[in-house]
Amino acid sequence: MAIVRFGINGWQSRISQGFNASVVAQIAAALGEFWSIKGEGSRVFVGFDARRDSRRFATIAGQVLAAYGLEAVVSEGICPSPALRWSVARDPLCVGGVMLTALSLPCEYGGIVACQGDGAPLSVREASIIDQRIGAAPSNVRGEIQRADFVQAYIDSMVFNSDTSLIESSGLKIVLDTMHGAGCGYAHELFERMGCKVLAIHDKPIPDFRGLHPDAHEPWVDECERVVVGSHADMGIVLDGACERFALIDEKGKLVSQHDLAPMILEHIVRQRGKQGRVVGTVATSARISREADLLGCEYTMVPVGIDSIYREFGEGDVILAADETGGITVPSHVPMRDGIIGAVMLLEYAAAMPTTVSKLVDEMTEQIGRLEYASRDVRLDAAAAQRLRNILPGLSPELAFGPLPSPVVRVSHVDGLRADLEDGSWLLLRPSRGGPTARAYAEAPAPAQSRSLASQAASASRG
Repeated sequence: MAIVRFGINGWQSRISQGFNASVVAQIAAALGEFWSIKGEGSRVFVGFDARRDSRRFATIAGQVLAAYGLEAVVSEGICPSPALRWSVARDPLCVGGVMLTALSLPCEYGGIVACQGDGAPLSVREASIIDQRIGAAPSNVRGEIQRADFVQAYIDSMVFNSDTSLIESSGLKIVLDTMHGAGCGYAHELFERMGCKVLAIHDKPIPDFRGLHPDAHEPWVDECERVVVGSHADMGIVLDGACERFALIDEKGKLVSQHDLAPMILEHIVRQRGKQGRVVGTVATSARISREADLLGCEYTMVPVGIDSIYREFGEGDVILAADETGGITVPSHVPMRDGIIGAVMLLEYAAAMPTTVSKLVDEMTEQIGRLEYASRDVRLDAAAAQRLRNILPGLSPELAFGPLPSPVVRVSHVDGLRADLEDGSWLLLRPSRGGPTARAYAEAPAPAQSRSLASQAASASRG
């Protein structure tokens, strides 16, 4: 029997280690019990990605949810995670959504994720309640489900809200790589309707991703890089297996840093879409976004690492963009969770409005906000050492924790671990992981060697 720990990111596990129909039914039963208190006839949407048995597992989850008096609506076909959340958020009767996905993990994994009625992630409290309700035996209760298309209206909305005439007149030619994941076909349709010339690769949903790891990072974007150069395209767009994140390839076939994407999108939102508001980033998010926010006159709020911390900032309705340390981008007015497709849409609009190449856009942005190189490290600790770090870190000064630093400390934060911002514009951070006996060290500095050195210095502090 698999050990299930259901959290705000749901639960993912290797298929060989217990991700199966029985466990899906257990989790769905816990979700059904939780959501049924909203009232008889409340609606729940269920989507699934391109992985093996995802459709079957989604059907089982829907049938179990329906047995708790919920109106369970299951996707007709594969469904990007953001499309499910967008659909949930726009249905006033919908109390939540369930997605059968292991996100950007390899094909050997399966997973199940849930969201609130506004499309946002579950809170820590809600996830804990659901986790405690997951039983040891599979549920045998089943009900009737309905089927629906969650994707078409999502695509139509983005086309309607995009400047398609601008994009079409720019003549942008893009290479689109959907990595055999949940964006197959849908993203191709979207970008063509927006006015792009699209050359699609890996655009057929295949359960094993044909050996690709559906994560929009090196080395899995190599083929897209080659095709961009070989086809003389203006850029490449890579969507991960669940479409929660995207990668950008410039016209030279070079992967643009994930930390450069949010600043460019923020500039587009403010300068081209004319929006003003607050920007949110985690304590480990690249300083590039805070510098861009300052340049554009936007207030910047730093929060602890975690999608729940970011989501809490959306309550006031003034946040126009949020960015996390892994390159995840959220536009709350669209859906209050990461969405790689809307990020790519805004990047395309930005590129269409600027009469230059992607590589020059990145260079120009770097000239404005300064060059920064990002580094991170994970340090495995035993349970006692991890607990000791959690206990002592809030009371330590940077000098005591990290030792001599290459530049004076100008700002200290204990919002999540210990972060020190230095006079030369660099910073370093050490924080205990929520997920187990691991410490995470991060740093950013103008030169790669300096950022790596600072990350190593922070990592060393985790061992006392």
